[in-house]
Amino acid sequence: MNKSQIIIPGKTKHLAFLVIAVFSVMIGHSQIELSPKSETFYYTNPIITGMNPDPSICRVGDDYYLITSTFGFYPGIPIYHSKDLVHWKLIGHGIHTPEQLKLREEKSDQLNIFAATIRYHKGTFYIISTNVGRKANDRNFVITAKDPSGPWSEAYYIKNAPRIDPSLFFDDDGKVYYTGNDAPKNPTFDKQRNIWMQEIDPKTWELVGDKVIVVDPGNYYKGLALSGKESTALTFFEGPHVYKKDDIYYLMISHGGTFWDHAVSIWKSDAVFGPFEMDNNNPIVTNRDFSHDSYIHHTGHADMVQTQNNEWWMVLLGTRPYGGGYTNLGRETCLVPIDWSGTWPVVNSLGPKGRVMPIHRRPNLPNHPWPEDDVRDDFKNEKLNLYWNFMQPPTEKWWELTGSSGKLKINLRPEIIEVGVNPSFIGRRQKHKNFTAITKMEFTPKAENETAGMVITRDVSNQFKLVYTLKAGQQYLQLLRKDVVNINENEPQERVVAEKQVNSKELYLKMEALEQLFTFSFSTDGKNWETLAKDQDGRFLNFGLGMGKFTGTFIGMYASSNGKKSNNFVLYDWFEYSGL
Repeated sequence: MNKSQIIIPGKTKHLAFLVIAVFSVMIGHSQIELSPKSETFYYTNPIITGMNPDPSICRVGDDYYLITSTFGFYPGIPIYHSKDLVHWKLIGHGIHTPEQLKLREEKSDQLNIFAATIRYHKGTFYIISTNVGRKANDRNFVITAKDPSGPWSEAYYIKNAPRIDPSLFFDDDGKVYYTGNDAPKNPTFDKQRNIWMQEIDPKTWELVGDKVIVVDPGNYYKGLALSGKESTALTFFEGPHVYKKDDIYYLMISHGGTFWDHAVSIWKSDAVFGPFEMDNNNPIVTNRDFSHDSYIHHTGHADMVQTQNNEWWMVLLGTRPYGGGYTNLGRETCLVPIDWSGTWPVVNSLGPKGRVMPIHRRPNLPNHPWPEDDVRDDFKNEKLNLYWNFMQPPTEKWWELTGSSGKLKINLRPEIIEVGVNPSFIGRRQKHKNFTAITKMEFTPKAENETAGMVITRDVSNQFKLVYTLKAGQQYLQLLRKDVVNINENEPQERVVAEKQVNSKELYLKMEALEQLFTFSFSTDGKNWETLAKDQDGRFLNFGLGMGKFTGTFIGMYASSNGKKSNNFVLYDWFEYSGL
């Protein structure tokens, strides 16, 4: 289960060798690692690991900026920077203050950010996205910035813009167009979504003119009398993006749902509102015919970019199933080459065409790696590192960095990990199938409702908790499991998997994953470790309910007084995360 190192000859002309190497790796599901020499010519997918779905990209000179979806995690919409399309550095977030989205206009409003699009035009960056947690009808919004690392503006909400996945297109004549999807009033088939366009005023963010349905999948359904997988492929037309090349408008759409049947197709027209002609080779990207345990699957929701060297590349989401086709890490960001020398773009023209592979030849750009994140965060910075996340925007300051002493203080609060609340949880993405996470904490529970420790969670219903607490007046370390795979079942119940009486103010907690097998350990001195539970089945972390089915697993620090008020707190000295 260690990383597989692939050594590929430098400028090989033997494509068959590469294909054999790729499929050899696909048989095993370990993380792929190229040799230093091979990295000069090749890269591996995904390019951004951990939950980073629905990527959108833009280029400004020699710099590339990419954003992904975040759903109920805060800060929202991570912004990545690259010089070579392969190495990416997190530089900020589009949603970085709780006030930006005006969430609390209704008490039931929540943060739930769906797919966003990033564009650059005449000195300004634009992000357009959907907050489906907002109860008002105007859920689609635009934020702007001069610097992609922020700060970003408050949200401009767009009226009369239904559904999800908005995109902006800046035409050569100065006009700006909104592209989105919508459910027709009289659908031809279940889960039908039409793609529509309308001009938008970038000063007021009001839609102007007529709304035009540019692609109606119902027409294809009726004409072809499709059934089975073919009909599934026409569901959920979403993620539209408009491009202009050689005075021709291209409309790229994702469809088939964002799971096993996910795919990307393209249309073209001489006019911005169509009529649009379909590429007969659609879908131009899909891995849906791969087995469910292939290295890359669920490929879709794409965006394209042209390099300064006139190459075209596509970013899109994909998953890495493992342990029997489970996708605990969620949807990640992949990269695939495009040959656009003809009328239509051809993805991975060297083959296999239209497929996203674990290994591809690098873009013709200077290699530009970034310094890797430190394995250990010792909490000595003035602010939390950018890779830390909350569930929902905090409504109060319940954490504190203590400064030079290097400790993170987290207050115990009544909130637990459940729908729509902001618990005392600070976590980071699981980025590897095999990993080790360790933390040192200082905590003394004063009541049986008080707990603190480490959590790995997919959503509010599926999680392992390794927590220190009181039981019958004695201090115990407990491993709790909470899971549910069917929303129609009873509310998920936490149950104790293992426990051990421990009496120590300082505790070291360790979580290890070898694919779907988890081991939980502890130490009182950081040297001598004792296993609390070994080889725990983590496949349930694959399942998510509601928005959780679109996310991936997060690992982090957690404290709660479980429904009661408390003035107690926990101190974390450091937190380590490393892939194996």
